[in-house]
Amino acid sequence: MGLGLILGLVIGSYFATILWRWPRGQSANRGRSRCDGCGRRLSLYELIPLLGPVLARGRCRICGHRIGWRHSQVELICGILGAYCFGTGMAWLAPLAWLLILLAWFDARHLWLPNPLLAALACVAVLTPSTEFLTMALRLLGGVIGFAILWLVAATYRRVRNKDGLGGGDPKLFGAIGLWVGALDLPLVLSIACAIGLVDAGLRMRGGADARTLALPLGTYLCIATLGLLVFVSFRGAEPPLI
Repeated sequence: MGLGLILGLVIGSYFATILWRWPRGQSANRGRSRCDGCGRRLSLYELIPLLGPVLARGRCRICGHRIGWRHSQVELICGILGAYCFGTGMAWLAPLAWLLILLAWFDARHLWLPNPLLAALACVAVLTPSTEFLTMALRLLGGVIGFAILWLVAATYRRVRNKDGLGGGDPKLFGAIGLWVGALDLPLVLSIACAIGLVDAGLRMRGGADARTLALPLGTYLCIATLGLLVFVSFRGAEPPLI
């Protein structure tokens, strides 16, 4: 569990850097992070996951610029998921959980599911060993069906309404998820995602959002639904499909 926590915190720190830099056209692999206020390169102790902002008292020690907590939020969630996966003897689930968090955050903030991350999710799924209950055939079928379902929904909506109703990454994400959960659990994942989306849409409209122009991150809902399903399955110690 301790190893999973540490790995999760480190990977979460890297993922948070990706979330900040990639949409701005910057590489996460070039140079140490800097203060958003004065551009000063952060010291090593300031880069310690979770502890860095606490030790700095939430502000840059030079210019006093407030340190945002979004970085720490990603680190904390990835750390908790890593500890859970390793602690339950399902360390192989950790890469999936971390990638789903990264994709969920990207879609929630930018309505964007980067193709390299979707490819990584699919590749890790294919490389993960199959089980007696979740064979490679079921998973490959899940990949095809997952992509096809949302692609058909998107194509039909575009033809009827003459505008896009789904992002181009949503079918790819659902296909990659199908490679993980298999064909039989795809309806459950989609149902949970739609339920989350309805709640989110209702809350946004209650807050004053216009239903005619409201853009919802379906990818985020799919990622959350998949995480919830896999955590539930691992908690039950069950491998068969749930439906």
